[in-house]
Amino acid sequence: MSAEPDAEVRADHRTGLPAIFAAFFSLGVTSFGGNTAAWLYHQIVQRRHWVTDAEFLSDVALGRIVPGSGGVNLTVQVGQRLRGAAGAVAAVVGLLSGPLVIVLALAAAYTRIGWTPAVLAVLDGIAAAAIGLTFATGLKLLPSGSARLGPLAVTLATVLCVGVLRWPMLPVVLGLAPISIGLALVQGRNA
Repeated sequence: MSAEPDAEVRADHRTGLPAIFAAFFSLGVTSFGGNTAAWLYHQIVQRRHWVTDAEFLSDVALGRIVPGSGGVNLTVQVGQRLRGAAGAVAAVVGLLSGPLVIVLALAAAYTRIGWTPAVLAVLDGIAAAAIGLTFATGLKLLPSGSARLGPLAVTLATVLCVGVLRWPMLPVVLGLAPISIGLALVQGRNA
């Protein structure tokens, strides 16, 4: 009797490459907003039982410590675990091909209708929402109390310089980064 019965079952019932491709293709076109690991866990561990919890957690850990996208690294690990190199290729191609086609279709559509007033208004609205969400997330992550003033001042200076005055971002970041780092060092010593 083996210590890991799931490994024996998987050896006898190997997952086919088309099934791997289809599962990861589905994940690629439906997992909006990042956190691919959560989507992968639900589909691959809980729903299909292709890997165990322990194997998945091991793959997540390895995928996070190597360079590159954690979701793609995890996809490679799971595909490799299921069918070796061919499984890794099938999983990655499946995960990335759907979004690639969607982005290319959107780019083609944008080149045809991108300068119409309606599309520009929609994109302006999306940009405003994204900026608001980013700003709200940044404010939520700021430290509390008086330690909040330095990062808030740098944030407001960035918004003023880039958003209002329309200065190029690279010089603004290069100018404000040393100030931000200095403030963090001073706050770290005082803490």
